Amino acid sequence: MLDLSWKLFCMTGAIGPYLLIKEIEKEKGEEQKQPNDSRMNDIKEHAGA
Repeated sequence: MLDLSWKLFCMTGAIGPYLLIKEIEKEKGEEQKQPNDSRMNDIKEHAGA
């Protein structure tokens, strides 16, 4: 999906595909952070914090 959006952006110069790429990257970054946050909460609960 990112490759197609990037190619479309390069070919047309339209900002829409570029914004789509950035939105996907942002969501991926948030998904990667969530598991770590939940693991830290589990550790804190088990430690009695």
